[in-house]
Amino acid sequence: MRSRRARPEPDSRTRRVARRCLGHRSAWARAPAVLLLHQWQSDRHSYDEFAKRLNAKGFNVLSIDGRGFGESVKTADGKAVEPERTDDAVKGMLGDVGAAFDFLSRQKNVDPSQVAIVGASYGSSLAIIYAADNPKLKAVALLSPGLNYFGNMATEPAVRKYGDRDLFVVASKGDTESFEAAENFEKIGNTRYGFMILPVGSLHGTEMFKYRDKTDSPPAVEDALESFLMTRLGLAKADYK
Repeated sequence: MRSRRARPEPDSRTRRVARRCLGHRSAWARAPAVLLLHQWQSDRHSYDEFAKRLNAKGFNVLSIDGRGFGESVKTADGKAVEPERTDDAVKGMLGDVGAAFDFLSRQKNVDPSQVAIVGASYGSSLAIIYAADNPKLKAVALLSPGLNYFGNMATEPAVRKYGDRDLFVVASKGDTESFEAAENFEKIGNTRYGFMILPVGSLHGTEMFKYRDKTDSPPAVEDALESFLMTRLGLAKADYK
């Protein structure tokens, strides 16, 4: 899973990023945690408001910069890191997700049995591919998933392998590729998989946080994600108070 190329090694690089990003610690002992993975051409700050919202509900939250984005643009010895879509790059990204999950799970106030991942666009592919091989993950939410972003991130086999765990998928009907992926995942027929399709527009990834049913309506996608995470990770039952 972890890359050993000249790129930043997942453990050391992700720990450095995690120290900067783990600004949302729960006040409760051994509370649930959520790892946030951004979309291509974005960075961890795309989740800033949502991360604060989750933390206010009692979650520990970690949002990291993917390779080549935000602050993840240099190796430890100062060499530039560019965004890449090669097979090796994807393996390295999955290693980074694993290192971030391990880091988050080891925090003293995190319940390691109650950790979820939310991923957007290519971040959703990383989330489900990683989760398929890590039975410790309790739940996953996918914002604008694709069936095979980059041509080397096939997600349907990963969804099938993920099996009987909680999954929540959000896509815009006008975002053709993501809508098709959501339809394919729904056909798998697992009753623990939930779906939210935005009926208008083609908002993609965390851009869907802007969606409102009406001008003065609450943020529908954020509300749905929060509800999913609260119920699946136990906070709706106030287990951690």
